[in-house]
Amino acid sequence: MKTLLYVGSALIGGALMFQMPATPPMKMGLWETTSSFSMTGPQMPPGMAAGNQTIKARQCFTPETWAKSLGASQRQQSCTRSNEVFTSNHYSFDLSCPNSGTTGHFDMTFDSKESGHATLHMDMNNNGHAMSMNSTIESHFVSADCGSVSPDRPQMVH
Repeated sequence: MKTLLYVGSALIGGALMFQMPATPPMKMGLWETTSSFSMTGPQMPPGMAAGNQTIKARQCFTPETWAKSLGASQRQQSCTRSNEVFTSNHYSFDLSCPNSGTTGHFDMTFDSKESGHATLHMDMNNNGHAMSMNSTIESHFVSADCGSVSPDRPQMVH
């Protein structure tokens, strides 16, 4: 289940950057994100338990990583977005990944340049095992100094 949660978290992180404007709607620096996941499904794969889990991560955003992430959609060629809406403080889209049998909806609001929240719903079919994931995400700015957190690699917080 942890692997799937990390994949979902990576999808969220990458999704946050799809088609966003060159001027970030948030401060650059260290951000902390708390993601709460709920997995359900009548056909959960062996070893994967339904239920809730929360993960916390820190990520360093710089102008360079922001600009680089604008091309993130190039790396997600097997997935397509539709109904994409981006305003100065809101971003949402529907997601379809036919190769993995995944569909979903992502919705994020930037409450300010220092905080935001999002929801993600995904329906997945993992080797014939149908399951759904619902996630709530809360993010907040920590510091302009990223300290030991590399812009290229988010750090899980225990």
